[in-house]
Amino acid sequence: MKAVVADITIPRYLATRAAGRLRRAAFLSPLSPIGLRETPEPRLPGPEWVKVRVDLAGICGSDLHLILLETSPSASVYASMPFVVGHENVGTIVEAGSEAGMTSGERVVVEPVLPCVTRGFAEVCPACARGDYNLCERFAEGTLAAGLGHGACRDVGGSWGEVLVAHRSRLVPVPAGVSDEQAVMVEPLAVGLQAVLDNRPDDGDKVLVIGECVESSGFADDIRARIGPGGGLTVFDITDEARDAYIARKRGSGGQIATWRWQYSRAFADASFDCVAVLQAVQHNDDWRETGKELLRVMKPGRGIVLAEIAYSPETQMKIGLDLHIEYVFEKLLSRTGWTLDEFPYFSPGDLTQAFAGLVANPGTFVWKGVEIFWGTKP
Repeated sequence: MKAVVADITIPRYLATRAAGRLRRAAFLSPLSPIGLRETPEPRLPGPEWVKVRVDLAGICGSDLHLILLETSPSASVYASMPFVVGHENVGTIVEAGSEAGMTSGERVVVEPVLPCVTRGFAEVCPACARGDYNLCERFAEGTLAAGLGHGACRDVGGSWGEVLVAHRSRLVPVPAGVSDEQAVMVEPLAVGLQAVLDNRPDDGDKVLVIGECVESSGFADDIRARIGPGGGLTVFDITDEARDAYIARKRGSGGQIATWRWQYSRAFADASFDCVAVLQAVQHNDDWRETGKELLRVMKPGRGIVLAEIAYSPETQMKIGLDLHIEYVFEKLLSRTGWTLDEFPYFSPGDLTQAFAGLVANPGTFVWKGVEIFWGTKP
């Protein structure tokens, strides 16, 4: 099969890094240890596994860092070469093991992490026992080669290849009403959702969520399960509204495209909610100072607000612009929309910190490979 394969050695890593300082195209040249190649399809490691044809794949910020060789070689202890790049995915099962519990033709999203259960351990590590699979202690042990997950392990493939294999525990069925374009966003949206779940509401809490694909990706159902029958979840899913704003080139008072004044919480009384979360919708707001005051108005004192986004920050745009090949792909994708990459709306963590200054206690931010999170507590 054809796939983007990483086979990084220290000599090629150093040579490409040196050449890349002179010419960024070196990172996509034959010199690079990462490139489009023919590679064998991965085989099912056992009867609990399935083979998935990749229908759509995402480009994560970590993928861009990998291509530009900005990932430290010290991390190779949690990878096995050569591996197929990519972990954001949606696909169709084309082969299923006898104990997989799934059948060919079913659409799935593969959760890309490879914890104990995928590695043949009957007794799982303490982290996996808690459900913290991303903190598994055995990413370099067991029946699979070393690797945190798909896109880092030579035995399972990745989403930048034609097929990959996945353990039944990592499969998320895609409902018929969810498109591939929506489903491929499940993993990156889960990154933003984690900010909420790490500050998860208590049983019986009232929660307000504003975001994109919150209902269709199943995140709303997860929150409902956590707050229980005594709780309440109010969701404003702005996916269609954001798409229409892009197409119409609608601009807010600050001049940014696809931004508008939010009215979602106006009808609610003061102190109506225990928690407010904005997931993958931060960049579509017209004025965060005004909206911040309004969202805090409907929150109870002492409770938290979280804003999480996978954003096209100036840093990300700079990295795209430094490589003609990647830049061409984005220009091709945007050519029919009538707007350019630098027109993506953007509020930085610093902008949000300034907007919420004096409004929240214990404000904080977190930035990692394109993921940007802001949080604070209502006094």
